[in-house]
Amino acid sequence: MSRSSAVRLRSIAVALAGAACLVGSVTSARAAPAGAVQVAEHTYGDALLAEVRTFTGNGIGTSPSQAVDGAVRMAYTNAQSAGWQASQCYVRATDVKSVGGGVYAAVANLFCQR
Repeated sequence: MSRSSAVRLRSIAVALAGAACLVGSVTSARAAPAGAVQVAEHTYGDALLAEVRTFTGNGIGTSPSQAVDGAVRMAYTNAQSAGWQASQCYVRATDVKSVGGGVYAAVANLFCQR
């Protein structure tokens, strides 16, 4: 995930939390690992803030698609190890590069929300 995407997600979370505080709701943010954003779920009227998190996976292969497939599988494995279900996540971005000798390296970013 690019740095601007992470900053944008944090900005949205801060804006939502600030708006909730302005109308009298009490919100709190939980500590999250670097690069991840978590917002505690709170209801206020019909509004519900969702917990969101991003996961990254790396993969290598002899073709670009093989490298990306490995990276996506690793990202889903990381998410499931943290207690997320596969149905709560989707692949936001992938990046693949040739490292030479017919070998490719890929990175996959997974966005999860519940």
